[in-house]
Amino acid sequence: MLMDISSLITPEVYEIIYRMGHMDELLIADANYYASALSTRVVFSYSEHNHTLLAEILKYLPLDTDEEFAVNVMTPDHGYLHEPEIWADYTAVLSKVSDSSAVILNKISRQEFYTRTRKAYATIQTSDPRLYADILIRKGVVC
Repeated sequence: MLMDISSLITPEVYEIIYRMGHMDELLIADANYYASALSTRVVFSYSEHNHTLLAEILKYLPLDTDEEFAVNVMTPDHGYLHEPEIWADYTAVLSKVSDSSAVILNKISRQEFYTRTRKAYATIQTSDPRLYADILIRKGVVC
């Protein structure tokens, strides 16, 4: 155990975010996501809430500013009529990122989301039970 290091970020998660390169994408997946079927590299976090894990990861990992959308979520379908509650949590976390004016929570279709997550550098699966809590982030340049 180390001092001042979040217990939400396991050694495997630290290795993933350390080894990622500029423009690599990382999926933080909720408990409902079938990560083992769609992802080639899956690690786990003890996080009960994806937005809390996102906040911890963003202490170390800069978001990409070279392209328009560095943060993507999956749009609800199949009769899900309201905006997922976690999107407000994500927006609150992203508003604290430096140069937050450039960070937009981009909403993409289920099929596009699945296509992009198949190509992601890695997936971190949590125990967050909320629907549509999956978030795909793209790493920027470390200055």
